Amino acid sequence: MANGTYHRRKLYIPKEVQERLGLADGDEAEIRVLDDNSFTVTVKRTSAPEERIAQRILNQSFSFAVKTPIKREDYYENHGRRSRR
Repeated sequence: MANGTYHRRKLYIPKEVQERLGLADGDEAEIRVLDDNSFTVTVKRTSAPEERIAQRILNQSFSFAVKTPIKREDYYENHGRRSRR
């Protein structure tokens, strides 16, 4: 279970819920009021599945480390060019 926040006439959905649902900018939501204390939300997709996948990939952060520094000479040697000096 996750808790959202209502502030300045907007309901904020927690990030983990957004990610799990695969929400993308522009997606619409159908809201049905059940009683005085509850409602349901159904996501109405406006973006294509490929766009949602691409957006998820772009939103991820990637990092990597190089174990040993690469020298300019090594780079050019491995790519068939001569080093400039």
